[in-house]
Amino acid sequence: DNLFDGGVGYGGSYAHSDLSNTHFALEALYYSKKALADTEFDDSSEFDLDWDAAIEFVSRTQNSEATIERLGETAALRKEDEGGFIYFPGDTKSDVISVTGEDGKERTALRSYGSMSYAGLLSFIYADMAEDDPRIGLVMNWLQNNYTLEENPGMDAQGLYYYYHTMSKALAITGTQKFETGDGRKVDWKNDLALEVMSRQQSDGSWTNVESNRWMEDDPALVTSYSLLTLQHIYRTL
Repeated sequence: DNLFDGGVGYGGSYAHSDLSNTHFALEALYYSKKALADTEFDDSSEFDLDWDAAIEFVSRTQNSEATIERLGETAALRKEDEGGFIYFPGDTKSDVISVTGEDGKERTALRSYGSMSYAGLLSFIYADMAEDDPRIGLVMNWLQNNYTLEENPGMDAQGLYYYYHTMSKALAITGTQKFETGDGRKVDWKNDLALEVMSRQQSDGSWTNVESNRWMEDDPALVTSYSLLTLQHIYRTL
């Protein structure tokens, strides 16, 4: 019954689960299982993750009617946030918005944002969720309606390179060639994202987030890693 059951967190004093750590943990397990396939270590089911519990945790970080109902009477869902993801159940790193319901009561809506929405999609993929699951349809709809390379949707410049990284991973693993936006355009996301990232390279060859230092994105070692991984995911799809 705990909202954080099934997820992965930092541990220590910050013990509860969050979507960022969970998606990285699921990614590590996903590729580890692939690497061990057809080896003597292939049958590791007795030591495997509780994938159903992981899916349930990830689902609780998706803005949906089901999640709002679980959070209680003080929570609200804005239509423009439906399908997108937040950091952990009941917490967004984007805007917290006051919404007046039809009954006149004030409730709190948590704004979805781009980097966590791609992390949520990736988590569903790593957990081998069926492609026709409505939760995947919901997040794809949000991502299509909020497609941009100019910012991390919902966060402006905060976490921009993390956003590029999760976007490239998600669209590469789904085999997306052209990304259809909410207004019906079909964009060449690979070309556009590669050019955007390369245009932001500094004169010394590194990358850094010159607009926001949130989540250590003023650290060139971290942001250069995000940028090179983004370009690598694109390159592998060509």
